[in-house]
Amino acid sequence: MVIDGRHMVRQPLSGKAVENEQKYPYIVELLVVDDELDVEVSRRMMDFHRSRKIQARYGRRIVRQGQIYFRWCFSESDTASAFKEQFGGEVLQSER
Repeated sequence: MVIDGRHMVRQPLSGKAVENEQKYPYIVELLVVDDELDVEVSRRMMDFHRSRKIQARYGRRIVRQGQIYFRWCFSESDTASAFKEQFGGEVLQSER
């Protein structure tokens, strides 16, 4: 698949990750190294969700130009923006 002149590999369009991206339209896409998150960063992300009393909802794992991105899905733009501010990445809006 080619998007914006860049090659991108996506997971198949099925499963819980795709369902999350369709149901929760504000997606934060974060570049990860070595296909995994640092343990401390992962704990902080769980604390972020717990402090807001929301469930962590994961989107697809995307590979673009040899780089791996993880996705988190949110129902509200403000929450997605706060997540981005704390952990980096880019806020996208899904194409429902």
